[in-house]
Parts: sequence; C-alpha cells; structure tokens
Amino acid sequence: MNKKKVTAKAICLLAAFTFTTTGTFAASGMVLNIDGKQVEDSIKVIDGRQYILLDSLADNLEAVTVDRDNKSIEINSDTNRIAGVISKVSPSVVGIIGKLKESSSDYNEGADNMIFGTGVIYRSNGYIITNAHVVKDMDSIVVVLSNSKAYMARLKAIDDSLDLAVIKVDKGGLQPAVFGDISDVAVGQEVVAIGTPLSFNLRNSATKGIISGMNRSADGEYRFIQSDAAINGGNSGGPLVNMKGEVIGINSVKLIGFGVEGLNFSIPIDTVKYAVKHFEKFGKIRRPYLGVSFTDSITAKYGLPSTSEGITVKEIEEGSPAEQFDIETDDKLLSISGTNVNSVIDYNEEMLKYLPGDKATLKIIRDKELLSIEVVFGEKESDNE
Repeated sequence: MNKKKVTAKAICLLAAFTFTTTGTFAASGMVLNIDGKQVEDSIKVIDGRQYILLDSLADNLEAVTVDRDNKSIEINSDTNRIAGVISKVSPSVVGIIGKLKESSSDYNEGADNMIFGTGVIYRSNGYIITNAHVVKDMDSIVVVLSNSKAYMARLKAIDDSLDLAVIKVDKGGLQPAVFGDISDVAVGQEVVAIGTPLSFNLRNSATKGIISGMNRSADGEYRFIQSDAAINGGNSGGPLVNMKGEVIGINSVKLIGFGVEGLNFSIPIDTVKYAVKHFEKFGKIRRPYLGVSFTDSITAKYGLPSTSEGITVKEIEEGSPAEQFDIETDDKLLSISGTNVNSVIDYNEEMLKYLPGDKATLKIIRDKELLSIEVVFGEKESDNE
C-alpha cells in the first residue's frame, strides 16, 4: 500500500481497516486485538454499525499516525514507514568532529588525530546529547547539522559512568528529537540506528534492525538495550529509534571479535532522561553514596536467573555512611526499600532513584540473620570533577 494522507474530520474509522492488524474481531461484543494484545474500549456501535476509534489504532499501530495540527491521518506501508522514520529523525541527528587532545593516551604525533561521532539535538536552542567517550578528549568540538552547516560547540556536562555528555551550539530553531518511553520497548520491535559510521562523509547513515534483548550488562555499570541494527565507529552518541520516530536509546557499545556479529548496545532512553534532568538541574550527575563495594553471586556473574542471591559486601570505605550505619563486610544485600537486588548492576540502577540525603531501608543477611538497616546516603564525587 502506498503512503496516503487524508483529512481527519471524524474520530473513528470503519472496520474496513482491519487489514492493518493481526488478530480477530468477535462478531458479538466485538473485540479488537492488535499483535495479540486486546485494546480496551476500541470499538463503538453507532446506528447499528461498528467503528474502530482512530486513537486506538494510532496508539497501537506504528503504521498509523495522527497529525492533529494539520488535521491529517497518515498510513504508511512498511517501506514508506521506515523511510518516513529516517526522514523525521535525521534533522535532529548531528555529526561531531574535533581533534584529539595531546593529553590523551590515544594521541599519535604521526597522525592527524581527528576523531568524530554523533549526537542528538534534544532542545531547539542547541542542546545536544552524545556519548561521553565521543567528546571527553576532543579539542575544538565542531557540530555539523544534517544540512551540512557547521557550528562550534562547547561541553556543558559529562559523566563517564553513564557514558553521556551534553554539548551546546549557539544556534536556535533546531529540530529536537522526540524521546520515547522505555516501557513501550520490547524484544522483536523494529528499530533504526542513525549516525556517522567509519567516515565523517557517511554522517546520517541509517541501518535497520530489531531489539534483540533488554537489560543487558555488556560489561558496563548499567543496563543496555541490545539490537542488531548495524553500528560502527562513529555511530557512538547517535539515536536508536523506534518506528514512531522516537529515540529509545543512545548508541554506545559494539562487541567485536572473530565470529561476532550484530551485538550492538544502546543506553536506554530512561537513563538518558535521567542524565539530562541531572545535567540541567545540577550540571552533573548527583549520585547517592554508601561507600561500599560489592561482589556478584556466581549466578549473576554468569547471567543465570536469580531471585534471592543478593550481592555481598566486599569492602567498606573508612568514614563512609556504610560504616556509620554499621554495615559489615560479608553482609549480603537482598533489597533496597523493597526492591530486590540480584547483581551489582541492579544496585547501580536502583541508585538512580535516589539523591544524596535520601533515606532507604536495606534488607541484609548477616550470619544467617535477616536485618533491616535504615541508611541516609551521602554524596559521591563525580569522576569528571
């Protein structure tokens, strides 16, 4: 089916559009199923005829888009749908290029030392999110928009642990990307990655794939989205986009090696939103501090399912809140304020919910005894300060 645009004067569509769904319609007490999921209150009977509510289709089918400002409905075939996503997002994707600082361990006196990556505009007045590793050692940061116009940029905030940074260009009227919702992301969904792979001449290249997995560790401190949308050197900092044209992740890591293919990892959009909020409010990530290092259980180390292993206190810093609240080495942390903690990554992710000065209740096993300890978090200094 070709791309169609029709004027929207009504709030409902005839059941003739059932070809866009996978599922069934019950003849009695009609039910709409889209991709096996029942959509509640989606069908209305008017003068004996059954109608599907437009909002029900638009909210559950990526192929259907309602533009209320222009009073239009857009229905895309699969081919046009992907092209439409790329067209929608590309103006919000930038190339980032600069010279490697001489202080960097990667600096080579015999090379031009030019490095590059990708970024995503998230505010129209020139704010751009990218990876920390893209700009950390970059001198004279230059941003190139999709229209090939270049602007000098300055680093506003950076965090190595999250591998996220914000840079700013003095240019208004830019097109910001739309951030999606991580709760809508699921394994098997189609995604598009846009970036600057291998050469700056290839900026705003697009690749297509699917979500391969969620909550992956990828040898990092936090969880990643796994996809098989091809990314290469230079894609770092670019967006992973769903079929609604919403950014659901920032591309960060690719596993490489003989026989390794399609293992690409992106920072989830909820982590990106968290970082942007902290950067804008505090100029950095304000982390709660307990002063404890943990070790994973054997099941967590090998990625085996675990619901009750917990993590073990390996070391406690002198004068830390953990010492103040009588936490001991070899204590096993089971949960934080009711949320189970089965790995160090679980702990790091849970800490994103707290600020320095917040209270939490830790469930701990010590010498086979279950303890409940209330702690007040201190503040951890940023590695970038």
